[in-house]
Amino acid sequence: MLASEAGLRLSDRYTKVATRDLAEASPAIEKLQGAFVARPTATRAAGEQAVHVRAAACGHVAISTFQFGRSVEITPQGLADAVLVTTAIAGRAGLASSRGIYGIECGATFVSQEEDSPVFLYDPDTEVLKLRFERSRFEKFSLKLHDHIPSGRLRFDYPMSSPDASNRWTSLLRFVVATLNASPSAMEMASMEELLMMTLLSVQPSNYHIEQVGKTFKVSPRQFKQAVDYINQHLESDVRLSDIADAASCSIRSLTRTFQQASDTTPMQYLHGLRLKRVHAELLLAQSHEKTIADIAYYWGFRHLGEFNRKYRQAFGVTPSETRTNAHF
Repeated sequence: MLASEAGLRLSDRYTKVATRDLAEASPAIEKLQGAFVARPTATRAAGEQAVHVRAAACGHVAISTFQFGRSVEITPQGLADAVLVTTAIAGRAGLASSRGIYGIECGATFVSQEEDSPVFLYDPDTEVLKLRFERSRFEKFSLKLHDHIPSGRLRFDYPMSSPDASNRWTSLLRFVVATLNASPSAMEMASMEELLMMTLLSVQPSNYHIEQVGKTFKVSPRQFKQAVDYINQHLESDVRLSDIADAASCSIRSLTRTFQQASDTTPMQYLHGLRLKRVHAELLLAQSHEKTIADIAYYWGFRHLGEFNRKYRQAFGVTPSETRTNAHF
């Protein structure tokens, strides 16, 4: 596997299937990614590997890694209300659709919908990471993201052909997989679902993306205050960007632009900045020694200590432990 694609495999604790019998594996695969038809494309070999499937939930998004261990053609049948995003993380794959025939190299990503009639061809050493979104949820989220209602059903372009888009998407996938492997909370993964949808809508061309260009409405001072008030009142809770936009009765796009203009930051960066200040204030208190720094950070929503330490030092010029030590001298 290419070094650039490291970090895209779910840990073994997410294993759902590990068997040499494809028929035995099929019910579990269908539960994760919908109905499909599998056609072996080569005579069964003595060294045929096991079908290996790992899977986890990210909000309402099904995230799975598949390795069929043989040459096989897979035709999805259950894409009626689905957006299927496939990234090759090992080996090579082939892909035929109503839009053409493609070779999928390691790192390549394709976005499939029912209209594309996709057919995947896997080699024995091929492994792919698949994200299955509910298209109806995607469409509803887009209404929160933008400032007017798009026309028609959401339809993404097929290949992720832009190198910048591919890099942004795989970087996010690594972060999501790392978060999943670290046993996150259910609310944290609900926020991750929103981030995945927002990023895909941003980097991958679609009929919705084309219609939204240049259409952002101004947020009133009252709406901006409502957003700030909501953030301050929910510092101890898991907050999604769409929650803040709902509280201000505006779109995510308009809200984000307003924060950038007003404070040169984003709503979520503003939220994290306030939480860092709460951590800082708590570390200055003598009674905070009854808690570990990790406990305090986790309470204020920082679940990845390495990232928390980096942001804390960036904000205050010292580490959390230095703050606690220096407070008593």
